[in-house]
Amino acid sequence: MRIAHNASGLNTYNKMTKNMKQANQGMAKLSSGTRINKAADDAAGLAISEKMRTQIRGLLQAQQNIQDGISLVQVADGAMGEIQELLQRARELTVQSTNDTNTDQDRQHIQAEVNQIIKEIDGISKRTQFNTLNLLNGRYNKDGDYVAVGGISDYVQYITSTGGITETYSYTDGAQTKDYASAVIDFSNIQTVDDVQKLDGKGVHYTCATCDRAFSIKFVNGNPDNSNINAYHPVMEVDISNLTDGEGIVNAIIDAAYGQANVDFNPITPNLPSTATEFVKHFSKLAADGDKLYIYDDRPENNGQNWPTSDGRGVFEPIVYGGSGPVEDLFLALVLQTGSNANENLTIWLPNVTIDQLDIVNVLVNTQNNSSNAITQLDKAVDRVSNARAIVGAYQNRLEHTYNNVSNVHENTTASESRNRDADMAKESIRLAKFQLLNQTAYTALTQTNQRMGAVLNLLR
Repeated sequence: MRIAHNASGLNTYNKMTKNMKQANQGMAKLSSGTRINKAADDAAGLAISEKMRTQIRGLLQAQQNIQDGISLVQVADGAMGEIQELLQRARELTVQSTNDTNTDQDRQHIQAEVNQIIKEIDGISKRTQFNTLNLLNGRYNKDGDYVAVGGISDYVQYITSTGGITETYSYTDGAQTKDYASAVIDFSNIQTVDDVQKLDGKGVHYTCATCDRAFSIKFVNGNPDNSNINAYHPVMEVDISNLTDGEGIVNAIIDAAYGQANVDFNPITPNLPSTATEFVKHFSKLAADGDKLYIYDDRPENNGQNWPTSDGRGVFEPIVYGGSGPVEDLFLALVLQTGSNANENLTIWLPNVTIDQLDIVNVLVNTQNNSSNAITQLDKAVDRVSNARAIVGAYQNRLEHTYNNVSNVHENTTASESRNRDADMAKESIRLAKFQLLNQTAYTALTQTNQRMGAVLNLLR
């Protein structure tokens, strides 16, 4: 018997310590529900589990992204549905106006409703938003390049954009000053030759306030064709090939219209030169203020009226009258992140359905001939919106399938991560009971070992 070393007691103590450690680990797993609570529990398993967790959380966010994308295309489709309804109504009115049982006064009333329809289509296409993002007036082609639309308005500093002659031009002759209904184009943004060349092929037109005549200014890069300058709807082509800035453009326009340079037309005491073209022989006149061009009606009694009128008179638009619409399809490109990893995305292209893109800026039903032409014009617009809705509908179906797939991947990846990291509660309960019992047994054995050491005292009595 020895008292210097209690070897059996130490052995029992070590076993009890190990059992206690195993029991503590078991309680940690049971209380947390996970098999891996620290890296030491399973270093490799922890690394695999964290990698899966990254995927799971990314997939969960991707699901929300896809749902947002579905909501976005639903908003776009709903707006285009309203545009299509308006186009159908406009076409219905156009068919009505084509019938010669209608008088010119009847057609004026029809024109008034058509004008309001076009305005509302313009409003819907420009106001429809999702999370403040405009959806239906995208400016990108299929190559992802930005394309300017809307005529010269993309390049000039300012242009009358209300559709009517709502600005004011004032002229003073001695002590007498009169105001005139006018449109304004501020060319001050045009400061280089490259800026000037951006206007090539673009232009504006102004409709007379008392008739249906339209007066157009068109910019060309050399060889202006002025064969239509004295037509019923005059088109004045202005050569910009040698111009360098906005003031030069203004002067070139005025010189071409009046047939000579440095004309200062006085609307109070008219002094129209004999060289004047048809563009300014009517009630349309031009004036300059540096980089600003005024296109005004020289009858002061028309100032302050509500232009344009319900039958389409007094219109000002940044497009050459009768000109064709955009030659290429335009879109809004949106990239939706549909997966948890880089480059797992889907690009959707929402078609532009503005009145410029639909080529319905001017829909005239004021005569039988114009109404007949407008039917074809509106048919093309209806087809364009129908194709746009088909594209958007296909995207919605695709996104719904993408969502289903991402949901499936998320579900099964979560299950795999659970098998790797979650604790088997039944198994851990058995292990805990085992080590708790071993601890109790070891505690009893240690107590008996300590008591046995007391027998040494009997030898010393």
